[in-house]
Amino acid sequence: MGVPLLIFIGFLAVIMAAGIAANVRRRRALVAMAAVKRWDLATNDRQLPGTFGGRPFASGHGRVARIVLRGRHDGRSILVIDYEYKTPGSDGDDTHHYWAACVDDLPAPLPALEVVARASRENKQIGPGVLAGAPEFVRGDPAFDQRYQVTTTSHQLAADILDPKVLRLIASWPDFSWRIEGTRLLTWGKGNVKPHWVETCLNMLVALAEALPEEVWRTARG
Repeated sequence: MGVPLLIFIGFLAVIMAAGIAANVRRRRALVAMAAVKRWDLATNDRQLPGTFGGRPFASGHGRVARIVLRGRHDGRSILVIDYEYKTPGSDGDDTHHYWAACVDDLPAPLPALEVVARASRENKQIGPGVLAGAPEFVRGDPAFDQRYQVTTTSHQLAADILDPKVLRLIASWPDFSWRIEGTRLLTWGKGNVKPHWVETCLNMLVALAEALPEEVWRTARG
């Protein structure tokens, strides 16, 4: 074995050790966060991912929620998932890590609706899932329509939800993909769950849930 190869192997070992150490620190930080916020923490839940119908839960195999946090945030029931699934690679299985944050207590179940940033490549790669084949909804606001793609099983719902107040709220944020599934409002992104992501995304989801027009709930309740 030549010296350059030995150096390369040593370099890889250092990178792997650093990655393992970083993951240990991340998990400890999540445990500490859960303790401070009095959230429940569970690990390796293989059933939970199947309760969602859309991305990133609709692709791949070996689906597992490595870490699950449940509790209350700003008065709302929430769910945070450190999610992992696998897709076939050229030399075996490529493992992809996604995180998801979710407000879990909308006042009434709603038809599926998804708002995805058009610039997000990862969302195109993992498919639409529950909204496969659903037509795109165009709001008629050029700035919003150019930035986001909306798909839904109910165009009336999309029109009601995406009112001027909600559009102003979204316009003030960085690109933020989200979906409604029943009584859940969730977001997702590539990477492992980290405490600062959890706090930021839950704040945005709660703000969005509270901005949804009352007309939406009147219609949902009949």
